[in-house]
Amino acid sequence: MQMTPYTLPLLAAALISAIVAVLAWQRRPSPGARAFSAAMCLVVLNILVSLFLLSSTTLDSFLFWVKMSFLGGGLGVAWLVFTLRYDGRSLRDVTRIAALAAVEPTVMFVLAWFNDLHHLLWSQAVATPITAPGALLRVDTRLGPLFWVWSAYQYALLLLGVVILLRGLFRVPSAYRGQTVAVLVAMAVPWTANILFLVGRTSVTGVDLTPFAFALSSVALFLALYRFRFLDLSPIPRSLVLEASPNGVLVLDGRGRLVDINPAAEAILGCSARDVLGVEGTQVLPALSSATPGSDAELTFVCDGVERSYDLHVAPLRKRMGNLALLVDVTDRKCMTAHLLQAQKMDALGLMAGGIAHDFNNLLTGILGNLSIMQEEAGQLDSIAEPLAQAEQAARRAAGLAHNLLTFSRNGSPAPTYLNLNQSVDLTLQSIAELVPPSMAIARDYAPGLWNILIDQVQLGQLVINLVVNARDAMNGTGTLTIRTSNVDVDDRFVQAHPEARSGEHVLLQVIDTGNGMTDTVLQHLFEPFFTTKPVGHGTGLGLAVVYGAVQQANGWIIVETTVGKGTTFSTYLPRCREPVQTQTPALQEVYTQRTERHKTVLVVDDEEMILQLTRRMLERSGYTVMTAADGPSAVTVIQENPAAVDLVLLDMTMPGMTGDQVLWELRRLGCTAPILISSGYSLGGSIQDLVGRPGGADGFLPKPYTMQELSEMVRTTLDGIQTN
Repeated sequence: MQMTPYTLPLLAAALISAIVAVLAWQRRPSPGARAFSAAMCLVVLNILVSLFLLSSTTLDSFLFWVKMSFLGGGLGVAWLVFTLRYDGRSLRDVTRIAALAAVEPTVMFVLAWFNDLHHLLWSQAVATPITAPGALLRVDTRLGPLFWVWSAYQYALLLLGVVILLRGLFRVPSAYRGQTVAVLVAMAVPWTANILFLVGRTSVTGVDLTPFAFALSSVALFLALYRFRFLDLSPIPRSLVLEASPNGVLVLDGRGRLVDINPAAEAILGCSARDVLGVEGTQVLPALSSATPGSDAELTFVCDGVERSYDLHVAPLRKRMGNLALLVDVTDRKCMTAHLLQAQKMDALGLMAGGIAHDFNNLLTGILGNLSIMQEEAGQLDSIAEPLAQAEQAARRAAGLAHNLLTFSRNGSPAPTYLNLNQSVDLTLQSIAELVPPSMAIARDYAPGLWNILIDQVQLGQLVINLVVNARDAMNGTGTLTIRTSNVDVDDRFVQAHPEARSGEHVLLQVIDTGNGMTDTVLQHLFEPFFTTKPVGHGTGLGLAVVYGAVQQANGWIIVETTVGKGTTFSTYLPRCREPVQTQTPALQEVYTQRTERHKTVLVVDDEEMILQLTRRMLERSGYTVMTAADGPSAVTVIQENPAAVDLVLLDMTMPGMTGDQVLWELRRLGCTAPILISSGYSLGGSIQDLVGRPGGADGFLPKPYTMQELSEMVRTTLDGIQTN
């Protein structure tokens, strides 16, 4: 071995190529980076072999490194693997191709070491002695046929890789084309140098300049790594994007023939690309006959037995080459939109129903209050006792309707209880046995070990009663009603299909009838208050509205499945409650006494003048001294001026300006220790429970409407409780 003029340049070339190999390896998550790093490692090996080849001083050492140079045959394979991976081919396919491509270089490398036996790679090798230090050893030889086979194979691999890159050059975004061009230029330089060497055009020295050319290409690639983010940000072939798209894509040529279709479109249309390519697009998708570029149309297809909706959008391709038709699945979007609109409608109806119930309860308070006064004054007059009792009964029925409206609007005041659904449903069914005719059979399918739930027991009873009565009417009193309970663990897939649902553990109550079912029109209005399909005078149209409100207040949801002529299933999902709920201990003990509270002063705060004066009269008839305030600021002023003069405050919740809860906290801030009763016919969610249950809050709740007896008992109980405590 000796130093030659080529030693340092070749070492520099090897170093640059090694740096590029390391940089490529650092980007190995990118497709093709590993193969490119392997290719650059083979370049380094090729350069080092050339270095030792040029430094040889004997024919034996020269031929040894010639044989080692056949390791460079792996460079073509590595290049092909890189181009395939860079083009987006799967690792599995590329591995199979690489294994086949590596057979020829491996065989040639083995044959090179046995060339003395067959002389198919070279023959007649004669070396001219070195005449001066550093001079190159000149070797004359004749190349054999296998050498040209080996070279042709290497060029074939190169050419194939170039074709792959060129084919993808115009299929990737223009921002990535600099990468491809840089790679093609960098690889063209050394192969050009090698061709010149083989045809004897290099120089009179006969030195192969391919290693030096690899050094130049490595410099170009080094710059490409930073200038064009080569192997850092690699394009994903658009064909792969097309295949992975969940939307159906059909490509039509200028004559309207189908020239490409992705798997999603095949699944939607129920066809195979092999069968429809070249067919008129309108035969595959008839809607294309009326579709124009830029227009949209809605189509319906049945996929796997499920009807789904699609938007058809047609867009023109560049240079009038044809059109692109997109089938976008909008089923979930339409479902979500429908649920959103339904939720908004139900919220609006709930707000309206709550407002109506509030005003209705104020009017009923006046009616029931005055009736109670009249009943007391009438005494034993039988002539008016019965009409007054009937009037009170009608008023209480009206109060029940108002209560149902509040339940629907989720503005009632539920008292949730920890209970077992199986037991509660069974008790309710026993209590309404007279509502079920003998011709209707009830099948109970209760799951053992049912989880407990947290719900207002009264509301649960209303829920079961209304669902049973609804099923009875749907079956005209004849058929089978199935009551089924089970534990369910709602998963994300179910939530995606039912936007109103929530994941987690729930208890499912199903009421299944064998009636006539419902149409889509009826289903859309099913839970709206006062909507009914029953004849006039049969039902109020609030039964299912109460069901809806009760389920919502229990943080559950209800799903209705129905088919005309085949019955209906109401599925109610209620969240599981793991721990028993500790019932709040009332702040006041309910101690009832028969004595009248004399010399007690009650401050009544209400913005309704009728309610204010009626309540004053009823309390005065019960023996109390009454002060009144028409709004919150007036009540605060009374307490500020003389807090000791008031023994109890009866406070309306819903008032303009300063609301009842604001008045409550302001009175407590001022140091008012008198018991405070809040009264309302309209409760916002759980606000009543929050006010009554909190320390320093209200001492009790009096719902509207109320009679003189109910008012008097509540005031007396509260005052007695404070005295007892």
